[in-house]
Amino acid sequence: MKKIALSLILAFGLAQANCSFSQPTAVDVTWKAFKTPLKKGVGGHFTTLNYASSVKNAKTLDALLAGSSVNIEVASVDSKNPGRDVKLLENFFKQMAGPDIKAKIISLKKDKDARKMGVVTIVVTMNGVTREVPMRYSYAEGTLSAQGVIDLVDFQATKALKSINKACYKLHQGKTWSDVNIGFTMKIAASCPQPVKGHK
Repeated sequence: MKKIALSLILAFGLAQANCSFSQPTAVDVTWKAFKTPLKKGVGGHFTTLNYASSVKNAKTLDALLAGSSVNIEVASVDSKNPGRDVKLLENFFKQMAGPDIKAKIISLKKDKDARKMGVVTIVVTMNGVTREVPMRYSYAEGTLSAQGVIDLVDFQATKALKSINKACYKLHQGKTWSDVNIGFTMKIAASCPQPVKGHK
Protein backbone atom coordinates (compact mmCIF):
# COMPACT_ATOMS: atom_id res chain seq x y z
CA MET A 1 0.00 0.00 0.00
CA LYS A 2 2.85 2.39 0.85
CA LYS A 3 4.46 1.67 -2.52
CA ILE A 4 1.22 2.54 -4.31
CA ALA A 5 0.94 5.85 -2.41
CA LEU A 6 4.56 6.73 -3.18
CA SER A 7 4.03 5.89 -6.84
CA LEU A 8 0.98 8.18 -7.01
CA ILE A 9 2.84 11.06 -5.35
CA LEU A 10 5.83 10.64 -7.66
CA ALA A 11 3.63 10.42 -10.75
CA PHE A 12 1.74 13.55 -9.72
CA GLY A 13 4.96 15.43 -9.14
CA LEU A 14 6.35 14.42 -12.52
CA ALA A 15 3.11 15.42 -14.21
CA GLN A 16 3.28 18.88 -12.65
CA ALA A 17 6.92 19.20 -13.67
CA ASN A 18 5.90 18.48 -17.28
CA CYS A 19 3.10 21.04 -17.37
CA SER A 20 2.98 23.50 -20.23
CA PHE A 21 1.62 27.00 -19.61
CA SER A 22 0.32 29.39 -22.24
CA GLN A 23 -1.05 32.92 -22.01
CA PRO A 24 -3.31 35.13 -24.09
CA THR A 25 -2.42 38.76 -24.75
CA ALA A 26 -4.99 40.23 -22.35
CA VAL A 27 -4.45 41.46 -18.80
CA ASP A 28 -6.65 43.49 -16.47
CA VAL A 29 -4.87 46.09 -14.31
CA THR A 30 -6.71 47.36 -11.24
CA TRP A 31 -6.08 50.01 -8.58
CA LYS A 32 -7.54 51.22 -5.30
CA ALA A 33 -6.71 54.63 -3.86
CA PHE A 34 -7.71 55.93 -0.44
CA LYS A 35 -9.34 59.11 0.82
CA THR A 36 -10.63 60.69 4.07
CA PRO A 37 -9.03 60.22 7.51
CA LEU A 38 -10.93 56.90 7.76
CA LYS A 39 -9.10 55.71 4.62
CA LYS A 40 -12.08 54.96 2.44
CA GLY A 41 -11.11 53.02 -0.68
CA VAL A 42 -11.98 54.03 -4.25
CA GLY A 43 -11.11 51.54 -6.95
CA GLY A 44 -11.11 51.04 -10.68
CA HIS A 45 -9.08 49.81 -13.62
CA PHE A 46 -7.80 50.89 -17.04
CA THR A 47 -9.74 50.01 -20.15
CA THR A 48 -6.88 50.49 -22.62
CA LEU A 49 -3.48 48.91 -22.28
CA ASN A 50 -1.01 47.09 -24.48
CA TYR A 51 0.36 43.84 -23.11
CA ALA A 52 3.37 42.20 -24.73
CA SER A 53 4.23 38.66 -23.67
CA SER A 54 7.85 37.55 -23.88
CA VAL A 55 6.86 34.00 -24.91
CA LYS A 56 3.56 32.29 -25.66
CA ASN A 57 4.32 28.93 -24.03
CA ALA A 58 6.67 27.73 -21.28
CA LYS A 59 7.18 24.94 -18.78
CA THR A 60 6.91 27.20 -15.73
CA LEU A 61 4.99 30.34 -14.83
CA ASP A 62 8.24 32.19 -14.24
CA ALA A 63 9.57 31.31 -17.68
CA LEU A 64 6.23 32.27 -19.22
CA LEU A 65 5.87 35.68 -17.57
CA ALA A 66 9.41 37.01 -17.00
CA GLY A 67 10.11 39.73 -19.52
CA SER A 68 6.45 40.42 -20.32
CA SER A 69 5.46 44.08 -20.23
CA VAL A 70 2.42 46.34 -20.30
CA ASN A 71 1.88 49.93 -21.37
CA ILE A 72 -1.11 51.50 -19.59
CA GLU A 73 -2.90 54.44 -21.17
CA VAL A 74 -3.86 56.56 -18.16
CA ALA A 75 -6.52 58.41 -20.18
CA SER A 76 -8.53 55.16 -20.04
CA VAL A 77 -8.89 55.26 -16.24
CA ASP A 78 -12.29 53.90 -15.24
CA SER A 79 -13.67 54.20 -11.69
CA LYS A 80 -17.30 53.73 -12.77
CA ASN A 81 -17.81 57.46 -12.12
CA PRO A 82 -17.27 59.69 -15.21
CA GLY A 83 -16.94 62.87 -13.14
CA ARG A 84 -14.31 61.29 -10.92
CA ASP A 85 -12.45 59.96 -13.96
CA VAL A 86 -12.15 63.48 -15.40
CA LYS A 87 -10.68 64.74 -12.13
CA LEU A 88 -8.28 61.82 -11.93
CA LEU A 89 -7.04 62.49 -15.44
CA GLU A 90 -6.82 66.28 -15.23
CA ASN A 91 -5.79 66.75 -11.60
CA PHE A 92 -3.66 63.67 -11.08
CA PHE A 93 -2.30 61.85 -14.11
CA LYS A 94 -1.72 64.99 -16.19
CA GLN A 95 0.27 66.46 -13.29
CA MET A 96 2.92 63.80 -13.81
CA ALA A 97 5.61 63.41 -16.45
CA GLY A 98 4.78 61.12 -19.33
CA PRO A 99 1.38 60.11 -20.70
CA ASP A 100 1.47 56.45 -19.69
CA ILE A 101 2.47 53.98 -16.99
CA LYS A 102 4.77 51.14 -17.94
CA ALA A 103 5.39 47.89 -16.09
CA LYS A 104 7.54 44.83 -16.74
CA ILE A 105 7.59 41.47 -14.98
CA ILE A 106 11.08 40.62 -13.74
CA SER A 107 10.54 37.31 -11.98
CA LEU A 108 8.02 35.04 -10.35
CA LYS A 109 9.09 32.97 -7.33
CA LYS A 110 6.94 30.26 -5.79
CA ASP A 111 6.53 29.93 -2.04
CA LYS A 112 8.33 26.88 -0.72
CA ASP A 113 5.19 25.51 0.92
CA ALA A 114 2.62 26.53 -1.70
CA ARG A 115 3.01 25.50 -5.33
CA LYS A 116 0.46 27.97 -6.66
CA MET A 117 1.38 31.04 -4.61
CA GLY A 118 4.39 33.30 -4.33
CA VAL A 119 5.87 36.70 -5.19
CA VAL A 120 6.02 38.32 -8.60
CA THR A 121 8.45 41.21 -8.94
CA ILE A 122 7.62 43.92 -11.44
CA VAL A 123 9.32 47.13 -12.46
CA VAL A 124 6.97 50.12 -12.66
CA THR A 125 7.82 53.35 -14.48
CA MET A 126 5.58 56.28 -13.61
CA ASN A 127 6.23 60.04 -13.54
CA GLY A 128 9.65 59.36 -15.04
CA VAL A 129 10.65 57.23 -12.03
CA THR A 130 11.29 53.49 -12.10
CA ARG A 131 10.89 51.29 -9.03
CA GLU A 132 10.77 47.56 -8.32
CA VAL A 133 7.47 46.47 -6.77
CA PRO A 134 6.92 43.03 -5.18
CA MET A 135 3.40 41.63 -5.45
CA ARG A 136 1.79 38.56 -3.92
CA TYR A 137 0.31 36.24 -6.54
CA SER A 138 -1.90 33.17 -6.63
CA TYR A 139 -2.76 30.86 -9.51
CA ALA A 140 -5.99 28.85 -9.50
CA GLU A 141 -8.51 27.60 -12.05
CA GLY A 142 -6.57 29.08 -14.95
CA THR A 143 -6.36 32.61 -13.51
CA LEU A 144 -3.28 34.31 -12.12
CA SER A 145 -3.99 37.20 -9.74
CA ALA A 146 -1.45 39.52 -8.15
CA GLN A 147 -1.77 42.30 -5.57
CA GLY A 148 0.71 44.83 -4.27
CA VAL A 149 1.12 48.38 -2.97
CA ILE A 150 2.94 51.41 -4.30
CA ASP A 151 3.68 54.67 -2.52
CA LEU A 152 3.28 57.76 -4.69
CA VAL A 153 6.09 59.41 -2.74
CA ASP A 154 8.49 56.78 -4.10
CA PHE A 155 7.57 57.95 -7.61
CA GLN A 156 8.07 61.63 -6.73
CA ALA A 157 4.37 62.21 -7.37
CA THR A 158 3.63 64.49 -4.42
CA LYS A 159 2.71 67.30 -6.83
CA ALA A 160 0.02 65.12 -8.41
CA LEU A 161 -1.11 63.94 -4.98
CA LYS A 162 -1.51 67.51 -3.71
CA SER A 163 -3.33 68.45 -6.90
CA ILE A 164 -6.00 65.73 -6.62
CA ASN A 165 -6.35 66.41 -2.89
CA LYS A 166 -7.00 70.10 -3.61
CA ALA A 167 -9.49 69.32 -6.38
CA CYS A 168 -11.39 66.90 -4.13
CA TYR A 169 -10.71 68.58 -0.79
CA LYS A 170 -14.26 68.43 0.59
CA LEU A 171 -14.99 64.92 -0.69
CA HIS A 172 -11.67 63.66 0.69
CA GLN A 173 -12.09 65.64 3.92
CA GLY A 174 -8.65 67.07 3.35
CA LYS A 175 -6.91 63.69 3.21
CA THR A 176 -5.70 61.78 0.15
CA TRP A 177 -3.38 58.91 0.99
CA SER A 178 -0.12 58.29 -0.85
CA ASP A 179 -0.33 54.48 -0.83
CA VAL A 180 -2.26 52.85 -3.65
CA ASN A 181 -3.18 49.18 -3.97
CA ILE A 182 -2.43 47.78 -7.41
CA GLY A 183 -3.25 44.45 -8.98
CA PHE A 184 -3.56 42.51 -12.18
CA THR A 185 -5.25 39.35 -13.40
CA MET A 186 -4.72 37.25 -16.49
CA LYS A 187 -5.90 33.93 -17.86
CA ILE A 188 -3.16 31.30 -18.15
CA ALA A 189 -3.96 27.89 -19.55
CA ALA A 190 -2.14 24.88 -18.11
CA SER A 191 -1.75 21.56 -19.89
CA CYS A 192 -0.51 18.78 -17.60
CA PRO A 193 -0.20 15.04 -18.27
CA GLN A 194 -2.55 12.93 -16.20
CA PRO A 195 -0.85 11.09 -13.31
CA VAL A 196 -0.25 7.40 -13.91
CA LYS A 197 -2.52 5.39 -11.63
CA GLY A 198 -1.03 2.66 -9.45
CA HIS A 199 -2.08 -0.96 -9.68
CA LYS A 200 -3.32 -3.09 -6.83
